[in-house]
Amino acid sequence: MTIELQFTPEIIDTLKLWRKTKRDATHCKYFPTFDDLRNSVIKTFEKFMRNATKVLAVMKKLRQSAGLLPALEI
Repeated sequence: MTIELQFTPEIIDTLKLWRKTKRDATHCKYFPTFDDLRNSVIKTFEKFMRNATKVLAVMKKLRQSAGLLPALEI
């Protein structure tokens, strides 16, 4: 059985946000219990909710790389 996934811009955005969440919440950290891990992820989501610019920056870069937004002039 073969399963084919179609990566739409929405799915790619979600995966990119999850990657940022993992990097901020769990990367190179030790969690003695599952509750400690869960609390770290929840704190990261709470930070994203308080400061949406991190989330928006991830989404904007993805949309630019997909050609959905004009590239930034440097």
